[in-house]
Amino acid sequence: MSEQELTERLISGIITRLENEINEWSNNVRLRAEAELLDGVKAIIDKYSSTLENIDKELNMEREYRLYDEMMKEKREKLSILEKAYEEVVSRIKERIKSMRGTDDYKKFLRNSIQWAASIIGSQELVITASKSDRSVVKSLISELGLNATINTTSEDLLGVIVSSQDESVRIDATLDSRLRLMEHQIKTLLAHLALSE
Repeated sequence: MSEQELTERLISGIITRLENEINEWSNNVRLRAEAELLDGVKAIIDKYSSTLENIDKELNMEREYRLYDEMMKEKREKLSILEKAYEEVVSRIKERIKSMRGTDDYKKFLRNSIQWAASIIGSQELVITASKSDRSVVKSLISELGLNATINTTSEDLLGVIVSSQDESVRIDATLDSRLRLMEHQIKTLLAHLALSE
């Protein structure tokens, strides 16, 4: 082999090796660039994915808050309606009892109130406070029931009586207002049940 052929072969080998190295380097650069690009894309996706998750969480919280707020608003409205219905029922009951004054039914109401209070106090010696308009009925009931009672009158329009022991250590409010306060929960429960059944 001649020197020229050997030189050409050597040059050709070097060129081939350089081409291979350039191709390999080029492939490595492309792979690195692709890897860096992929890493960059992943970082961006991760960044915005986290942001999107936070936005999604905030939207869910906002939805839940609005739902809760609407539920509470509806509950307040229902309670307001229930309260108005209760006030209307109490008002009608009071008007009905007031209209019964002077009747046997009203006298029976006063009798039951006095007997109930006397049984709790456990004495026949009582102080009974009543409206001026009920004084005569209460006086006749004291006689009928065989009580030793003093009658105090008030200008208040009591529907019922307030009964105390003679020494006033025990006091029983047997007025319609007191009984209605004791029954408030029951009345409201009944009204709510009636409203739901319609």
